[in-house]
Amino acid sequence: MGTAQTGTGARPPRATIIDVAREAGVSPATVSRVLTGSKPVSAEPEQRVRAAVARLGYRPNPAAQGLLRGTTSAVGVVVPDLSNPYFAEVLKGVTNAAQHADFRTLVADTGEKAGAERDAALELSRWADGIVLCSPRMSQWELTELAAAVPRLVCVNRRSRGTRIPAVAVDFEAGVASICRHLRELGHRRVAYLRGPARAWSERARQRALRAAGGPDLEIVQIPCGSSSVDGHSAADAALATGATAIMAFSDYVALGALARFDELGVSVPEEISLTGFDDIALSRLVSPRLTTVTVNKQDLGLRAWQLFVDTGADGIAGSVVEVTPELVVRGSTAAPAGVTSPRRETVHDR
Repeated sequence: MGTAQTGTGARPPRATIIDVAREAGVSPATVSRVLTGSKPVSAEPEQRVRAAVARLGYRPNPAAQGLLRGTTSAVGVVVPDLSNPYFAEVLKGVTNAAQHADFRTLVADTGEKAGAERDAALELSRWADGIVLCSPRMSQWELTELAAAVPRLVCVNRRSRGTRIPAVAVDFEAGVASICRHLRELGHRRVAYLRGPARAWSERARQRALRAAGGPDLEIVQIPCGSSSVDGHSAADAALATGATAIMAFSDYVALGALARFDELGVSVPEEISLTGFDDIALSRLVSPRLTTVTVNKQDLGLRAWQLFVDTGADGIAGSVVEVTPELVVRGSTAAPAGVTSPRRETVHDR
């Protein structure tokens, strides 16, 4: 049987630490000590190793070298659902910032399973210098326990009161309050809210805002839902059955699912029902009608998380909590209920 020939366009095999050791006439351990500086090596074998590295064009594997030094030049990012554009944008912000610092980004998607977050973070921490944890669903004590195991831990969309875990947090209460004010001023008096995941910190913040906003002139009916467009599609019928004149969704992603269901039912938005989202993902500006929502720069959240990651350092000294205030964006999916003249319209940005 003939020997396989390497094609003219094929790259030659990459030199390994074994090749360098053979070329220099030393052990692989000696090569490793020279390249990492972990232990002193006498001048003559060091010169042979460096000459062999130059002749073979050897390039150390960054991950392997990092592990030997106790660092990896990598950051792990754990997200609940990477198919959700919100988390994809946050991830992009972390990745872009990390690349400028010559860091790699390792990603784990937990599929909205709170029980998978701890294991994903611990697994990534074996290969990364620390973890950015996006919108964790785990309990407070689980988060505290994880922070003890992964000292360089930063949260996005999760405050951790009573701990020193650095975090970037959106002021969800302010965002929900601005939506409620907008709907009230349009003349809506009965609003159905499509609830997000019960274990989400951001949902608990929304609930606090809804309790504060509700009253004699604004009844808020709660509809179990979730965080995906499929959830929004499934919950739309129940929301309509409440007799509400407006529907407030946990997120744009949920609102887009409800909007699709309304189209199937022949329910006109906003003529028959007003609809709001939260997050201002790109799709919210591309559907018809364009979605009234609350905007926050998702990539900026990722950038801020990266900055906290850098500030925290390998020793786990905690950074601060950065709070970002979202802004209401009124578009075509909200209007006064039929037969009602809105007393005034808020001054907001329409993008």
